[in-house]
Amino acid sequence: MSEDQRKLLLSLQIADFNVIEWVLYMHTHPDDLAGCQKQKEAMKIAAKTRKSYVALYGPLTILTPISCTKKSETPWPWQV
Repeated sequence: MSEDQRKLLLSLQIADFNVIEWVLYMHTHPDDLAGCQKQKEAMKIAAKTRKSYVALYGPLTILTPISCTKKSETPWPWQV
């Protein structure tokens, strides 16, 4: 795994963690409109980061849509 791939994967993990934290916060503060906006922004950042990672390095999970005509040359995250 290259250093760039590692950095992007770490960024994705941080973004996903941030989303989980906001979801948990919103469960206990359902009327916080600013928190709701921050959760939506965190979700957008995580989705954008995930899309970048998949475009560069291939699918992260079995649920990620793949191309049937293009074979990925990079190993899956658990193969590294």
